[in-house]
Amino acid sequence: MHPGSPSPSQAKPKYEICLIGSGGVGTIASLVLTKSSLARVTVVLRSKYAYVAQHGWEIDSVDHGKIPGWRPYRVVRSAEEAATRGKDGIEDNDDGNDNGESGKVEYDYVVVATKALPSLNPPVEMISPVVTPGKTAIVLIQNGIGIEDDIVKTWPGNAVLSSVSHIGSSVREPNLVVQVGKDVSKIGAHLHFGVADSVSIERAQTFVAMYSAGGAHECEFAADIDAARWEKLLWNGTFNPVCALLRMDVGELQRSKARETMLVPMMWEIWNVANAAIRGKGPGQGGQQGLPESIVRWMAYRLPDDCAYRPSMLLDLENGRAMEIDVILGNALRRARGLKVDTPVLEVVHNLLRVEEWRVNQEKKTLERA
Repeated sequence: MHPGSPSPSQAKPKYEICLIGSGGVGTIASLVLTKSSLARVTVVLRSKYAYVAQHGWEIDSVDHGKIPGWRPYRVVRSAEEAATRGKDGIEDNDDGNDNGESGKVEYDYVVVATKALPSLNPPVEMISPVVTPGKTAIVLIQNGIGIEDDIVKTWPGNAVLSSVSHIGSSVREPNLVVQVGKDVSKIGAHLHFGVADSVSIERAQTFVAMYSAGGAHECEFAADIDAARWEKLLWNGTFNPVCALLRMDVGELQRSKARETMLVPMMWEIWNVANAAIRGKGPGQGGQQGLPESIVRWMAYRLPDDCAYRPSMLLDLENGRAMEIDVILGNALRRARGLKVDTPVLEVVHNLLRVEEWRVNQEKKTLERA
């Protein structure tokens, strides 16, 4: 069998799924969906394609145990390659058994599990080859607020879902995926004009059932996914950027009293924006009652003061990688301005992150010229 070709032993299941972004989170998602026996998963893998297509993934998972040499149904280099199957650019099995299938693939779900960097990797461009208008449901397993906006605008007739995911999973060279935190997620539909609410909700509930059947620790349907995303932002939009700016882990930040002087005021600003946004949603957009006041204290004080966790923005900054500034803070601040909600502390933190981003980019340019 050629590297990256599909396994002939896998009968065609109920759903065709294309997953883009097979890092620590995406690889576990592709494993879970495959284990459900309801999905045939094609994974788009760029930098590690050659190695993983040949050797598979070595998985060490708190939910699934140790799995050597695991592959999804198909591994491909690009979304363009994922869009077709058969003799035109897709590698068939050596025995010629391609189950009689060739030509364009119409996916039931496209799952996006990449880092959310819209200015570097516009999501519409990334997934357009594998989206069938009016058919493919798009599932975003990503951080931030407003990540669905461009998708809905481009494909108003498609269901758009997103997942608020809590999982500790990372990739180590060359092909080891280590999952240390249990896979817990809430998945719901971004209700919008162009798709009946009942259709969007059914597509989300079907995906939740599939993900649960595959052995995820906990996966539940979120009736208001926007509220769930704002709730996560209370932590992700405060601890994440402030730990990065101060070069501290979570415990250090809490012991320094910055939780009281910076994080809690930031959380209340996010809470104010969230409730203005949630309560302001119109008919067909899932307007709800908003977040309770108690959630702020719970988010601020739920972790112990000796917690050594280093959030993703801190790790990105230390390694000279792009940070998810736009989706975590930029979009929230744009919503705040549109809703006329004051966010002075968030504005300062956002501006400081932009300075850090500039510094990292300057260092990269200096290295490139050396």
